[in-house]
Amino acid sequence: MHNKRINSLSLLTHAALALALSIASGSFVAAMEKPYPGPFFENDELLMVVIPRTAEQMAAFYEARGFPQRAIDTVTATCFVTIHIDNKSRHITWLETANWQLTSQGKTLDILGSEYWDASWEQIDLPQAFRSTFFWTQLPPVVDLHADEPVGGNIVLPGNIEHFDIEANFRTGADKQGEPLQVRFTDIECGTTQAQP
Repeated sequence: MHNKRINSLSLLTHAALALALSIASGSFVAAMEKPYPGPFFENDELLMVVIPRTAEQMAAFYEARGFPQRAIDTVTATCFVTIHIDNKSRHITWLETANWQLTSQGKTLDILGSEYWDASWEQIDLPQAFRSTFFWTQLPPVVDLHADEPVGGNIVLPGNIEHFDIEANFRTGADKQGEPLQVRFTDIECGTTQAQP
């Protein structure tokens, strides 16, 4: 069971890194060498990298996978951010995006999740194969990351914002009762790779 979960996480991570690879210059190895291709936080417990994407990058990525133009138009009307996380600790670290706080100009932002995308794809009658491909490029909302386990994927925010902040809160330990971790990124600019943790 644990191996199945790891394989699923590996697919998600590879999908996210395939996105990074396909729309950033350099090889896979170069993409994850320091300095990372976006703002990052790193200590002995955790690595978190935030990579804002431009509308042009997202259009190219999904066009290359055969997405119809109406789906690409839906995607490029939003703010895509690729997230990569490595659990560098020896204990379980919980990725739970519901515990993250995203804000823009003092207002709370919601990640555009499965309900939003299901409704969007229904509206344009997007075939299931494309929906599945899109799903595999998204950051899962809940993952219990074991020691040395990575995960990656996109979060998507409304397209009417220019800058935003992330406060990512991680519970730790199998029972979620360990020392919590908090990571902050401020003034991230949609559509660029220039921001500061």
